[in-house]
Amino acid sequence: MPFPSTRWFLLLLLVALWGSAFAFAKIAVESIAPEWTMAGRLIAAALLLLPLTLLFRDSLPRDMKAWSWFALLALVGNIAPFFAIGWGQQHVSSALAGILVGFTPIVTLAIAHFFLEEERITPRRALGFLIGFAGLLIVLGPAALKDLSVGGERLLGQLAVLAGACFFAANNVLARRAPEMPLLVKSSGVMLAGALAGLVAASALTPPSSLADASTTALLGLAGLGLFSTGLAAIIFFRLIDMAGATFVSLTNYLVPVFAAIAGYLIFGEELKLRVLGGLALILAGIAASEGWLNLIRKETPPRHSPPSALPPRQR
Repeated sequence: MPFPSTRWFLLLLLVALWGSAFAFAKIAVESIAPEWTMAGRLIAAALLLLPLTLLFRDSLPRDMKAWSWFALLALVGNIAPFFAIGWGQQHVSSALAGILVGFTPIVTLAIAHFFLEEERITPRRALGFLIGFAGLLIVLGPAALKDLSVGGERLLGQLAVLAGACFFAANNVLARRAPEMPLLVKSSGVMLAGALAGLVAASALTPPSSLADASTTALLGLAGLGLFSTGLAAIIFFRLIDMAGATFVSLTNYLVPVFAAIAGYLIFGEELKLRVLGGLALILAGIAASEGWLNLIRKETPPRHSPPSALPPRQR
């Protein structure tokens, strides 16, 4: 069994990798179209992971079942949520988008209850997730809720961002249920499938020739987004999913906005409000409540049971 602090170290590392995506993306989209930013990050991730897979003498599977899973995880975990959230943010504020994406842990908890026997909803876990969400509201500012709309394009934008959160939640559970295979094989397979699909989608929307106008700084931002926030993050994500479960990994969605706010302060000189630190304290309290104080120091891997028949069983 891994050292008890391993999953917490990986969780914080994943938060840092995903949280840095905001800074990298902000640099990239200055002269790169959003659809090519999406495709480019997946292509860069695949270019990182495929050589690593070969270096460790692993090989990608040739059976259709494995590639069906790769395509499904790439679609649900990358292409669909990136597109939905990116489109929705054209019509809603970034703060409100952060709150709507913050529903990911709660939706994950609900889906996992039905499809992951070892991750049933308990009163303690539900309370912890609600406390964490309250902390997220404080971090992003309760005033953002004033932007909620009941009609027009703003409502469609809100629904799109919320759909992105649901995609992220579904991906957490799907990743837990995916067939077992070497970590690098799974990570590189998903990124390759996503890169191919993203390349086709981006080319259909904007000619590849538009990349000729990209600045060196934007290309470096795209490289960072792909190599660190997507490629390396994929390895950590799948490892942590297998080690600690879908609901535990979903807690990153409460912590990522905090990291992004701190990174914005350190890198771009943006204002760091006191409420961010107060919200962080409440988020950490929610995580502690959901996991149980004793679990913070001793529990590592949730037991696995035979999965329900709604999805194919994991390969042993």
